[in-house]
Amino acid sequence: MNENTFDKRNQTTTKYNMLKLALSKVKISVTAVLLLFTSFHTFGQDPFLPFLTGKAPVISEDLGTETTPEGLKIHKLVFKSRTVETPEGPKVSLVYAVIVHPAGKGPFPAIVRLHGGGGNADIPAAIGSAKDGYVSLVLDIPGVAGKAKSLKNTISWEKIPKIAAKPTASNSALFDAVLASIQSFYLLRAQPDVDKQKIAIAGASWGGYTATMVASILDKDIAGTYSAYGSGNFLKGAYEKSHIEKLPDAERAEWIKYLDPGSRAKNITKPYLIATASNDRHWSWMAVQATLADVKGPVYTFYSPNDNHAMKYQGSSLMTPFLNHYLKGGPDLPKVILGKSEKLKDGSFQINYTVAAAAKLVGAKVFYTSPADQPVWTERIWSSVDAITNGKGYRATIPAALASKPLDWYVLVTDNNPKLGKDTVSVSSLIQQLK
Repeated sequence: MNENTFDKRNQTTTKYNMLKLALSKVKISVTAVLLLFTSFHTFGQDPFLPFLTGKAPVISEDLGTETTPEGLKIHKLVFKSRTVETPEGPKVSLVYAVIVHPAGKGPFPAIVRLHGGGGNADIPAAIGSAKDGYVSLVLDIPGVAGKAKSLKNTISWEKIPKIAAKPTASNSALFDAVLASIQSFYLLRAQPDVDKQKIAIAGASWGGYTATMVASILDKDIAGTYSAYGSGNFLKGAYEKSHIEKLPDAERAEWIKYLDPGSRAKNITKPYLIATASNDRHWSWMAVQATLADVKGPVYTFYSPNDNHAMKYQGSSLMTPFLNHYLKGGPDLPKVILGKSEKLKDGSFQINYTVAAAAKLVGAKVFYTSPADQPVWTERIWSSVDAITNGKGYRATIPAALASKPLDWYVLVTDNNPKLGKDTVSVSSLIQQLK
């Protein structure tokens, strides 16, 4: 082999090796990119996943503890939630919270109490729960609290819409409402006087929505959930339905998947109670029941007849007896068990049911309305007929003239049982449809 031939082969080998090395680097880079994409895709499936650490959030400011004459300890603080992209640029979201501890050492059951839209950390409510023997945490919920009194919260949430998910659901103010509530649960669980197996979530209106979201995300950690009004399945009838429908298709799908509790209700296996109004404008009974249909745990319901985002019917205060049963071993709430209902020969409609776990029923009624008379659910008039008992069960009869039309109806019973912590409590069946 002459020198020229050797040089040419050597150059060829060198070029081959350089090309092989380059391809190897490209392969590594492509693999790295693919791994990064896969990691991001998995990581980003649910925007809450990165925050489900189980750890209490960092306290950015301890505002001190005061002790009441009854021995309750009221601890005020501010915690760090996350850095949020705002119209003014990234800002750290700080959240004001208050923990009220009962007198004594515990361990005590505990509850996160979530206020409604425009509200704030309800310290009197937390004190009330502490007097009932619960360590109670309340907070100024980001994106939900009234700005005027949320002086320690750092972000102007009115500039960040609730019904938005662009580019992801984490760009909605409701994401931060739910996130701060999850972090509040972790903070409450970290308290040394809390029984970690007996922590519940409760909320009203937007707080009820948030409670339902938290329940669907932290199901394995909580003991039960009480919601007033707030459910999922917004598109089946809710105050924000029109705003959701106006979102571009992809954004709407993102919002519904991650921020509508109806998409997550199948995860709820712990006891869940929703108390609401028959004519509620924020979450229709159709939206409520579509959500309940997916809940796998014990479900309790109450519909306050002819009310709209209010509950004026006697015995509608159900949170404490519900929690006392599941967190303290107290008596259970009554349960309506529907039997066979049928049209009679004279055209009337007979509804049969029994009631379990009642101490002394002081009211047994069936409420009904016809969607043919008023298609808008918030405007319907619910009439009632008393039920009679044969000692084993109850029956109520709707006259033939009314039963000839489509009907929505439900059973409502009222029980007198001071052991529940209330003189009277009222519970309902689900709303049924006669077509």
